Amino acid sequence: MNINKQIEIDVSDAITERPFRFSVGEQCYSIYPPTLGKMQLLKNLYLCIDVDERLFNANMSRELLQVCRNQKDVVCQIVAYSTFRSKAELLNADKVICRARHFEQNLSVEDLATLLSLILSSDRTNEFIGYFGLDKERLKRQEISRIKGDGSSVTFGGRSIYGLLIDFACQRYGWTLDYILWGISLVNLNMLMSDAITTVYLSDEERKQLGMTGGGVINADDPANNELLRELIRE
Repeated sequence: MNINKQIEIDVSDAITERPFRFSVGEQCYSIYPPTLGKMQLLKNLYLCIDVDERLFNANMSRELLQVCRNQKDVVCQIVAYSTFRSKAELLNADKVICRARHFEQNLSVEDLATLLSLILSSDRTNEFIGYFGLDKERLKRQEISRIKGDGSSVTFGGRSIYGLLIDFACQRYGWTLDYILWGISLVNLNMLMSDAITTVYLSDEERKQLGMTGGGVINADDPANNELLRELIRE
């Protein structure tokens, strides 16, 4: 399959927060995309996994098998958390531990390695940012901020996840902290922040400093402008 088509499919799955389903015996489970809250719960477990990054990058499958073999109880907890969706379930430690023990007794090391690989690769934010060219836009925004900075204003904050992500979403969308933590997947939250529409008005001098020429309106209905429009879309 064409790689662009596959990414578009992956983007659609991310937007709809489509889960991955698997079975253990006759029981079916779903691995749900992590929310910000779930990721905070998983963070401590990820830190417990003893992974050699050099080996992980060289042979991920082999290293994951080794992790699942040596730290099966921790991996089962990661998988268990990933199969719960609501805040009430995720914060119910007894329920999580009970499911983790069920997985430990009924899933092979190979099965766990496959599930752990899926969970660790579920956050496709950086890949999506590159695909849509948002990384280039980020650099352009930084350059615009540098040029427009006139020394008359000072900005504080934005030094942690509170200011960079949570405060942004609360102010822009009017969401509660509870919804940001438990109600929307982390990849959707990050993509909303990365691709938020921002309009900056530039003077002619500022446009020149950025290497931007012109500034007129392009008539999209004029066939003579078709090639120019295609160039702009490609950029």
